[in-house]
Amino acid sequence: MQSRGSGEDVFEEGSAFFSGLSADSEFSGTVRVVPSCRDEAVEIAITDGEPEGSIPYTRQERAENCSFEVYIDGEHVQSFRISGTERVGLYIDRDGELDFAEEIL
Repeated sequence: MQSRGSGEDVFEEGSAFFSGLSADSEFSGTVRVVPSCRDEAVEIAITDGEPEGSIPYTRQERAENCSFEVYIDGEHVQSFRISGTERVGLYIDRDGELDFAEEIL
């Protein structure tokens, strides 16, 4: 079993695909995340950079992979795949441009 110093199981069943979502304080809009590995999409309304938080997708099996489509205000902005040993953080700048950081666990 792989784990970090904190004791967190980093790619076991129940571990998060995303480390979080944050946005510039001047950004307001709607973020929609659509996974290929689940039936439901998530929509998060952001006003003046708030709320920051998590995207509630967790692995249903050890080292599960999943592809995601991200939309901002209805416009497709990014496609990416998160492998079983990665976690991704999303950041939206003031102009609604998406940046992401992959963390290899």
